[in-house]
Amino acid sequence: MSPPADGIRAPTSADLATLPLFASLSRDDLDAIAMLFEIRSYVSGTIVAAEGEPLERFNLILTGSVQFFWRDETGYQVKLGVDGPGGHFADVTLGGEPILMSVVALDDLRVATVPMRDLMDLMVRFPQVGVVLLMDVVARLRRLVRRTKSFTMQDVYRRVVDLLLSSATETSAKGPVAPLTQSEIGQRVGATREMVGRVLRDLARGGYIEASRGRVTILRTPPSRW
Repeated sequence: MSPPADGIRAPTSADLATLPLFASLSRDDLDAIAMLFEIRSYVSGTIVAAEGEPLERFNLILTGSVQFFWRDETGYQVKLGVDGPGGHFADVTLGGEPILMSVVALDDLRVATVPMRDLMDLMVRFPQVGVVLLMDVVARLRRLVRRTKSFTMQDVYRRVVDLLLSSATETSAKGPVAPLTQSEIGQRVGATREMVGRVLRDLARGGYIEASRGRVTILRTPPSRW
């Protein structure tokens, strides 16, 4: 295992102790492995990984959050999910394969990053770390399969309604509010802005929602099918 380059600050054992991946390790173990890692910081909006790139480092999020997404050559984008403190990215590149999605910092981001070869050595030295990573990767795969099923088995109307209902985290006098723009809804459900606009207009005409700038108020629960 090789330590980081001179002048790059390593995380403390306290930093690593906040990460679920290392929850089973003792303070002495964390002290021993801390110098294998580097702390890297990114400002909000930075693309920290681009689809198709081979990544040589595994990244564990200390503070901040990231958005995973796909974007085609025309600029059309589909958002795939968000991860925050304790999460990680580049797990699908452990064998040296190119990363399958792009990753952007949603806010100021700090990660503990380690070369892939050193991560492999860590999992041999501490098998429990490998087990935790395996279980987390399985959980991510299940979420991806559910999302893929939604894209392939549900029409745009159902995907839009499900997103509105699951994103309604605020409440107004008229009902639950989903803080989503039309463009963001399209990115989240894998549909064009025009298709989303048509669904929202139909729901508004039916008295199910009110849409304003960046907010959709749910007046009554929309039907499961239109």
